[in-house]
Amino acid sequence: MKRALHTALLGFAGLAGCTGVLLTGSPAIAAENRGDQETDHIDAFDDGGTRTFGLLLDPAALALGSFAAEGDFALGDAAALSVEGDWPSPGATRAFGVTAGVPLYPGRIVFHGFYLHPRLLWARATRALVSADVVGIGGSLGWQQTWRCGLTMRLGAGAAYEVPLGEVGSGSFSIAAVRPLLDGELGWVF
Repeated sequence: MKRALHTALLGFAGLAGCTGVLLTGSPAIAAENRGDQETDHIDAFDDGGTRTFGLLLDPAALALGSFAAEGDFALGDAAALSVEGDWPSPGATRAFGVTAGVPLYPGRIVFHGFYLHPRLLWARATRALVSADVVGIGGSLGWQQTWRCGLTMRLGAGAAYEVPLGEVGSGSFSIAAVRPLLDGELGWVF
């Protein structure tokens, strides 16, 4: 106790007189074990902090003359909310679509690793005075790789069940179809 008080007084005297005093104490000892809990909310994957938003583009769609962009918003450590817009340009037909989904990351690192991506789809195509709406439900699974700099790549596959709704001319149609879903996006997460 006397030594601690003496050391503190020397340190205070050194600060008051603007002179440096070297104080010694026992060395700090830290060892990590399984019982340690992280308190700074920074995961081992990303020392810069957790990612909260991702913007992805589909290069295959761009190569085929369409534009597909997706925004992902983190909902925690294991899920995100995705909203995608598609604008194909197949000649005289005007078309667009919206997809909303929730990518789930069982590895508990959002935007990285194995994912399951259930989604709801809606699309509209118009040519001259004829238009058609399509609704559907689908899902895909695959792998998303995100590097420390923020660059991300998602590769996966799945299927969607779609049902056209509405009338064409004087008749109606209700042809349901299952089509493949391919995930092949590049982008950036922030």
